[in-house]
Amino acid sequence: MPNINDVITGWRASVTYPKFGITSGDGGRYYYSLIDNNLNKSPDSNLGTFWDGYTLINSKYVPDFFWQASYTSVVQSNPRIAKVQFGNGYQKRIPDGLNTNLLTFQLNFEARKENEINSIIHFLQQMNGQKSFIYNPPAVYGKTSNYNTRYICPNWEVSYNFYQNYTLRATFEEVSA
Repeated sequence: MPNINDVITGWRASVTYPKFGITSGDGGRYYYSLIDNNLNKSPDSNLGTFWDGYTLINSKYVPDFFWQASYTSVVQSNPRIAKVQFGNGYQKRIPDGLNTNLLTFQLNFEARKENEINSIIHFLQQMNGQKSFIYNPPAVYGKTSNYNTRYICPNWEVSYNFYQNYTLRATFEEVSA
């Protein structure tokens, strides 16, 4: 299992990939194994079944954050509104522009093994805090089409708790594109 500081090699049929193992495929895309002992299953032809990290939408590969956060995550909502104050205390409030209620998630990935943490960090480093990706939030915050809901991750931190036990905290900010 390469760690995030190793050079990630292209997929090879003769290599057995562990769960959350990282490889690269066509177009310089990185893929993450969904199963243990992933052998002879090309990520480019088995996307979503044995590999993840991208979703194919309208014949275009879009980065997809597929890891499941712990239940201790926090969601913040700060709708943007414009206010006009009139006499006698009357106030008019209207939405301030388009996409006025973008969500911010404080996600926790607790008690994770090193392989999973490495793959999450690798994905976030590839997005570099500025590239958007798909994240499917809990159903209560889901949009009508999660494929149109994109996020960036401007910051994250990792805690080493003890052997094979890590916690990653990340901020996901919804963006309009």
